Amino acid sequence: MHLLIKLAVLSVLTLFFVVGIISISQSETIDDLVEREALFYLKFTDTPFSGELEGIQQGRISEGKKQGSWLAFWLTGQLKSKGDYIDGKKTGPWLLFYTNGQLMSKGDYLEDLEDGDWLYYFRDGTINQQSSGNYKDGKKLNSN
Repeated sequence: MHLLIKLAVLSVLTLFFVVGIISISQSETIDDLVEREALFYLKFTDTPFSGELEGIQQGRISEGKKQGSWLAFWLTGQLKSKGDYIDGKKTGPWLLFYTNGQLMSKGDYLEDLEDGDWLYYFRDGTINQQSSGNYKDGKKLNSN
C-alpha cells in the first residue's frame, strides 16, 4: 500500500513539475504586451514584464524595458531592424531595412536619439544624400 501512495505522490509531483516547466517555457510576443509610461506589461497586469519575446519583435525585456540585442521583422518575415537597447533606449549601431531586404538606413543611437554619421538609402540601394548626414541629439548637423 505504501508503494501505491509513493507512486501516486511521485506522479502528482511529476505532473506539477511538467506543467510548471511548460508554463515557464512559453514565450510571449509583442502582441501580448501593452506599453504604459515607457514600460511594457503583460495585458491585464500591473507588474512590468520581464522575459524573452518571440515573433515579429525578438529580444529581452527586463522590468518593463527592452534590453540587449533586438530584431524586428516585417510580416513577410524579412528583417526590418537590428540593434541594441539599454534601459529601453536604442543604443549603438542600428540597421533598418525595406520590405524588399534592401538597407534603408544605418547609424548609431545614443539614448534613443540619432548620433553621429547616418546613411539613408533609396529602395534601389543608392544613397539618399538629402537625408544622410551627421546627427547630434537626434538633430541633423550637416549633410555628408
